[in-house]
Amino acid sequence: MIQKILFLFGVLLGGANVHSEQIDSVAGAQTVDAYEALQLFEKGATFIDVRDDYEYSLGHIRSAVHLDLKRDFNDLYLIETLDRDIPIVIYCNSAQCYRSAVATFLAVNWGYENVHYFRDGYFTWLALDLPVTLDLSQDHVAMAQAPQSHWRQSMKQALAQLHMERQLR
Repeated sequence: MIQKILFLFGVLLGGANVHSEQIDSVAGAQTVDAYEALQLFEKGATFIDVRDDYEYSLGHIRSAVHLDLKRDFNDLYLIETLDRDIPIVIYCNSAQCYRSAVATFLAVNWGYENVHYFRDGYFTWLALDLPVTLDLSQDHVAMAQAPQSHWRQSMKQALAQLHMERQLR
């Protein structure tokens, strides 16, 4: 009996050292916390959510552009007419989510010059009760309240055109 307890105790202590890798920064981008991300949000920066469709549909930062890293994010590279100096904030779920770091790395390497890596991500934003859209049925509210910058409008138009071209193939 004592051996079993010692074994379980050893397993618990051994497991305490295991943790998920976190990427603290990405070369060429500025890592921002929730406060800095909120300041960028209030100034009209474009937020890019790189999570999958299901995660995005459950909730996202209000007015965020959804570019699933595995499926759509390359569109950011393909659209040559976008101003690459407009501030963009890339996020995922949390600091343990590698997708936002990968997307930030790609955006910097594609020539975007004002890239912000929101490492803490959506769950921190949500926990701080900052502006979110909790499901797709609220998107019309988010769009009505979102600042419609020239860059955001041109990005939406370019994405729509790219989508149409894909359908014609």
